[in-house]
Amino acid sequence: MSFNHIVFQNILRDKSTYISYFLSSVFSILIFFLFSTTAFHPMMAEVDTTSTLGITMMLASFFIYIFSFVFIIYSLFAFLKKKTKTLGVFMMTGASMKQIRKMVFRENMLVAGAAIITAIALGLIIAPLFLMVAKRILRADSFGMYVPLQSIMLTIVLFAILFIAVSKWMTRFIKKEEIVQLLKADVTQEKLIASAPLKLVLSVIVSAFLLVSIIKEMSWIKSFESLGYIALIASLLLTLYFIITQGALLAIRLLQRKPSYFRKTNMLFVSNLKAKGRSHAHIIYLLTVLLLGVFVCTSVLYSSYYNVKENTEALYPYSFQYISLPSNTSEAEKEDITFIEETLGKEGKYTSDYSAFKADDEHRIGFMSVSNYNALGLHKPIKLGDNEYYVAAGNEGVRPNTEIIHDYPYRELHYAGLEEKNILSTGLRNAYFIVPDDVYETIDYPVYKVFAYEADHWTDKVEVAETILSRVHTESDIRLTASKIDLYDAEKFVKSIMFFIGFMLSLIFLSAAMSIIYFYLQTSLAEEKEKYAGIRKIGLSVKELSSVVTRELATLIFTPFTIAAIVLFVAMFSMRHYISSTFYQMTALGVGIFLLLFVISFFIVRRSYLNKLAN
Repeated sequence: MSFNHIVFQNILRDKSTYISYFLSSVFSILIFFLFSTTAFHPMMAEVDTTSTLGITMMLASFFIYIFSFVFIIYSLFAFLKKKTKTLGVFMMTGASMKQIRKMVFRENMLVAGAAIITAIALGLIIAPLFLMVAKRILRADSFGMYVPLQSIMLTIVLFAILFIAVSKWMTRFIKKEEIVQLLKADVTQEKLIASAPLKLVLSVIVSAFLLVSIIKEMSWIKSFESLGYIALIASLLLTLYFIITQGALLAIRLLQRKPSYFRKTNMLFVSNLKAKGRSHAHIIYLLTVLLLGVFVCTSVLYSSYYNVKENTEALYPYSFQYISLPSNTSEAEKEDITFIEETLGKEGKYTSDYSAFKADDEHRIGFMSVSNYNALGLHKPIKLGDNEYYVAAGNEGVRPNTEIIHDYPYRELHYAGLEEKNILSTGLRNAYFIVPDDVYETIDYPVYKVFAYEADHWTDKVEVAETILSRVHTESDIRLTASKIDLYDAEKFVKSIMFFIGFMLSLIFLSAAMSIIYFYLQTSLAEEKEKYAGIRKIGLSVKELSSVVTRELATLIFTPFTIAAIVLFVAMFSMRHYISSTFYQMTALGVGIFLLLFVISFFIVRRSYLNKLAN
């Protein structure tokens, strides 16, 4: 019998152990393959790789690969843990550590090869449906099926390298002494959770210090730039770990002191939690982090998709805006305006506003008479006294300096108020100073004529905007044009891709959470089955067994969900002044949907696990 035959037969004899590792690997590879199929789609070649969208796509691909790397390492750790006794049997038959490591490496590579082929085959089957969904989300008619040769080659190469590196590295963790010790012992007791209140307090203090430093924009944070944020994330993750582990220890001690501890199956349930507290706490921590990733993707990326219209209107108030510069001729101006109004009129109703302002180009300041300001119909008209001035914002989200007007040689004017919303397209001016009509007449700066149009049902007028902009576009010394319709269409496409990335990441995190639970239960199934079989011999009924297992599974599944939801809503409450109502709505909807999925998963897992324990 050859060495390779022994490896192959070892896999066949212990299918249940290998199938968990195989499925976890297939899942990781499949997600990466599907995402890369989208990323390498010919239509995506139009996306500038140096743009925010292009960088996001690359970061998402990198993140998915890194996540796959971490997830496969976790799966391999669990796999080796379950295989320890089997490896001990081979040692007893005379196998050396070198041969055992060689056998484990070859087993891993066989599973890896099968996982890569299976994932790509499944990916090619699912890809048409997947691209159909992507086509719907991205609103791209040309987003059809193609032969993803680049994705296939990239997946094979990257994951072959990953599995070779991980398998070679992980086999170094196989220790002869640990295998012998485990083989001699009938039962192995895992370490209990260590009490570490000082570590918890220290981690909370460090996290609070870093958070306050970033919020207050302290000088030392600015000098470290992104390293400060990385340190904060690492500190928060460490704090969350200590909160969960120390919280689990405290919960177990409180349950042991309750009068109900000796009633029914409570003692068995709590004793089991204590015995497996360390591993349970680690699983709860991993699931909490993954679920936080799901919730963040849902809240941030999904809500941004539904805020496009609101954000676009904040940047560009009008459906179409035409600014005629002093060097523009009256004939060209009249021709442009006639074309714009005729094009808009063919597609439905619209309103028009005509105004003007005088521009200090050096300081990017605009001066507007109160009459011209009131001629713009997207804000409330105002009244000014002879010695008053009003200020309107020029850049979205930036509060203008309201005192600059005093640097100009006009009569003494007093501040009367501020319009924080843009009255024209953002960035055209830093600020607009609204002054009495007689003061406006004395200002000696070039006049910029404003022609602003608002179309009914403007979100459906993309083709109209394209028609107008194809002929009347910006010429920096003649005219300036801006269309919220065009901006909306561009932003909708970008947000659609961000929405798609958020969907993919949410799917990864959620599926990984379910996979970790499955893997954890599978690797501990043999021990649990033997333990409960022994307990049943001393009188534990099937109903009581079901009660203990149900409570334990509920603890594993719903505790991380609850912690992640609490962390999310606490963070949202602390940022309530910066969050829109849409953000709250999408977050509540997302958490509700995922809760429903978890409830369904809980009943499926419970039924399957109880059946395996009973048989």
